[in-house]
Amino acid sequence: MTEHKLEKYLKKTFNPPIGPSRLVPVVLSDSKARYLQSECKLSPEIDIKLWFKSGQTSTSGLAWLKDNLASKIGHLDNISLYVWLGTCDFTYYSHCDKIITLKHNPEEAASQLINNLKVFATLLAEYPGCKITFLEIPIFSIYIWNRLHDHPDPNRFKADDNTLIKQILVVNDQIRALNIDHSSRFPSFSADIYHSISCNSKNTHRHGRDLYNFNVYLDGIHPKSALARVWLRKLAHRIKLDCW
Repeated sequence: MTEHKLEKYLKKTFNPPIGPSRLVPVVLSDSKARYLQSECKLSPEIDIKLWFKSGQTSTSGLAWLKDNLASKIGHLDNISLYVWLGTCDFTYYSHCDKIITLKHNPEEAASQLINNLKVFATLLAEYPGCKITFLEIPIFSIYIWNRLHDHPDPNRFKADDNTLIKQILVVNDQIRALNIDHSSRFPSFSADIYHSISCNSKNTHRHGRDLYNFNVYLDGIHPKSALARVWLRKLAHRIKLDCW
């Protein structure tokens, strides 16, 4: 989508939920959630508990949840947990120069991520009053991130983008299946940055990354305000159904 289409989506009427919630909405994520947090204005957006940490992978997020879930539920009561992890599972981040690189075996990273998500579901099953939903991983660009962080040869990462996209799509397919297994669903975040390319296009060397409009991102990974508000609105629709 373009910025214009995102703004058009946001003009659609949304009726906030009425009365107290049955479940407390919680999003477990990485730094993506910070960009949604700054856009929370109305219910149920302002009711969302955001548990996020920059650079958090599904493995570190799972370890944290195992250590803290019982006490969190004891404090909040029953929750509807939205697991939004996976972006950081495919890459290494250099704190020295802020460059990210694709892991040597992205297929293995995808497999480990899927296994971790299944463990999340098993963990929540111990609390029958709670609900779990998995949010799909938005497509992102290693190339754009590294270009904006002054890598001397960012073009070398374009091929990595295409490899990354293939693995994200594999994981997102599994996320949809997991949600069906747990009587839940969630719209694709990547659909909001997708743009089709005309079959008559003169560009005969199109790749996976060409199908996405990364201009609605700040840095190839994190959403600009309009995109963050669209994602938040989609989350609000789901939370309204799940928690009220």
